[in-house]
Amino acid sequence: MKNNMKKNIVFMTCFENAPDFLDYKEWCLNSWQVWCKKHDVELFILSDELRDKLQMKPTWQRWHVFEILEANNIDYNQVALVDIDTMIHPEAPNFFEETNGEYAGVQDDLMVEWVHNSITGYQDMFPDTKFDWTTYMNNGFIIMSPKHKALCKVITDFYYTNEDELRDRQHHTVKKGSDQTPINYLVRREGYPITHLSKKWNFTHMHLRGVLQNFLFLDCAWVYHYNGFDKSMRNGVMRDTWTEMQKRYNV
Repeated sequence: MKNNMKKNIVFMTCFENAPDFLDYKEWCLNSWQVWCKKHDVELFILSDELRDKLQMKPTWQRWHVFEILEANNIDYNQVALVDIDTMIHPEAPNFFEETNGEYAGVQDDLMVEWVHNSITGYQDMFPDTKFDWTTYMNNGFIIMSPKHKALCKVITDFYYTNEDELRDRQHHTVKKGSDQTPINYLVRREGYPITHLSKKWNFTHMHLRGVLQNFLFLDCAWVYHYNGFDKSMRNGVMRDTWTEMQKRYNV
């Protein structure tokens, strides 16, 4: 099939046996379905565990993305890995047109202490790779192209080689996320160019930005990431966002 016949993909992970607090996935998927239909993008949900999620977090399993798409006979152009606690504005433009075909995402520099300590906490695993908080990427919205298939293989191989150590750092020592910081290191270690997208494409920590009241965030960004506050609150906030989107934008 010719490359221009291949679709762009939005790839999300939400296992069928997910806990009840993930009920907010309904509002996430509603918004992404509207956007994907508008831009002729395929929405793919990884619903089956590749391994027990207690042994391998969903955030690590998703890096098998290219293998999974090919196993499902899906031809792809660019692929966006997107967290299930996000929503997208129904009138957002096509972000796939902003990547230059490179590894693309949004800087995560609001919580400097968290980011700095996370980078420091994994530095010894990557002694020859250096970067700081000013270029650190949030993994909740990452875009790749077929040339990043080899990178994903490096990522999953790295996990399987170091899984005990990674789980220990995630749960006991570093305690700063799961895949995000190791992958920041791996992308740089492997020498892949990075396209830094506008922060409008991954609007994180909204409760700290003062934009939740009166849905101000709808006027400020395109992709809303409901992270950083209690998971039990997400369902209500995201449900209300979807209701407001329906009212404002007739979706």
